[in-house]
Amino acid sequence: MGQLKPPRWGLSAHPPLRLVSPALTVQPDDPTLVAALSAHEEWAARATWNRYAPMVYGLLDRALGSAGESEDLAQEVFLRVFAAIKTLREPSALRSFIYSTAIRMLRWHLRSKRIRRLLTLSDSGIVPDRASPGVDSEGRELLERFYRMLGTMGADDRTAFTLRHIEGLRLEEVAAATGASLATVKRRVRRANKRVAAMAKADPDLLAYFVRGGARNDP
Repeated sequence: MGQLKPPRWGLSAHPPLRLVSPALTVQPDDPTLVAALSAHEEWAARATWNRYAPMVYGLLDRALGSAGESEDLAQEVFLRVFAAIKTLREPSALRSFIYSTAIRMLRWHLRSKRIRRLLTLSDSGIVPDRASPGVDSEGRELLERFYRMLGTMGADDRTAFTLRHIEGLRLEEVAAATGASLATVKRRVRRANKRVAAMAKADPDLLAYFVRGGARNDP
């Protein structure tokens, strides 16, 4: 992932933040971070970014397959988090607050991309824009085809599929993360599974990729 630039929330006079922060004698806990963020203390923004940006970026990168999109969206996620931090009633739930914000932003982004494609304003954004370390050309081609396939899904189905099969969340966790009922999540995952399976059957190499990956069978 390299170095992500932090959202510019009172940090313009400082150099870009690195995701690995210097060793501290005492690491602040989440309630301490929330209180300091509410007071707009710069160190809290830095500490929150360093602690949770890898989690947010990882989720977005696995869902989108695009480093550039993921980095930009990660910054938007933290801007939303910082702006809404005073609405967090349980300070110890900062991680969940950030994660759920990332998922909402992901769903919004996927819907926006789909609308842009329908309006022919953009035909890009569904294929990985850089090779992952250690991935050969054949593997990269399969990955590109995989993300093209995901790009044909609606935002809700793609989000549910990503959280279930790529992030490895349980169905109950997907429901909690997306704010949907368990029954709704099951329908979305089942619908996405069927769509992926149908398209994979038409692509023998991609089907072999999924078989090796051992996709979960959901009810």
